[in-house]
Amino acid sequence: MRCSFPHLAAALLPLLFIAPVFPQTAAGAGEQAPDALTVSYNQAMQAKDWPHALSAAQQLVSQHATSQNLKLLANAQLYSGSASEALDTYDRALAVAAQEKPAGDQPADKWKDAVAQIHVGRGNALLKLHRTSEALEAYNRGAELAANPARAYFNLCAVLYNIGDTQNAPAACRKCLQADPAKADAWFILGSVLFADAPVSAPGKVTSSPEMREALEKYLALAPDGPHAADVKAMLDMLAK
Repeated sequence: MRCSFPHLAAALLPLLFIAPVFPQTAAGAGEQAPDALTVSYNQAMQAKDWPHALSAAQQLVSQHATSQNLKLLANAQLYSGSASEALDTYDRALAVAAQEKPAGDQPADKWKDAVAQIHVGRGNALLKLHRTSEALEAYNRGAELAANPARAYFNLCAVLYNIGDTQNAPAACRKCLQADPAKADAWFILGSVLFADAPVSAPGKVTSSPEMREALEKYLALAPDGPHAADVKAMLDMLAK
């Protein structure tokens, strides 16, 4: 059985509003200090004021081209519609991050998490460029490095769902939910994929599994008025008792 999946592109491309965590150089005369620029950047991104976000990020990079500042610039480029330019900047950020890697005897958890965010952003840019297989690879790499891989695994889950890969989507959704059980859309995707592949037991009825029913009910519990609530209720009504 197959159902028509609602598209989840809007659920992707999470904004990564994270201030740079590496040391900054002092601002020169007439320049804004890095902390002030970071505040301006975050405010502009939240307001979807892409020109000001780009300006702030470009100033941060000109002051100190850390991987984190480059990531901020890439995020602004991506959201302003320059996916190709953003991809180049994400690649530059990864190259710089490799140089910033802590020495072998130093803690690397923060560094790994920062690099994971660059990989997720890079995956978002690749997805915008319709390079889906490469985007999936980037999300996987981000998940491997992230302290909390829920975001990367959700993007994997959503992309696989959108391209109709019902074989691999459930595993990505389960990994997302293991990291973040409150991710309502991941429960929706998991339940929808299992529903789509379930056998029909009687006219108008679908054979359910405990996991399918749990996933659909979890979505309603977390998002009773969510955008997929009507679809979920319809699927639950079609499950055989």
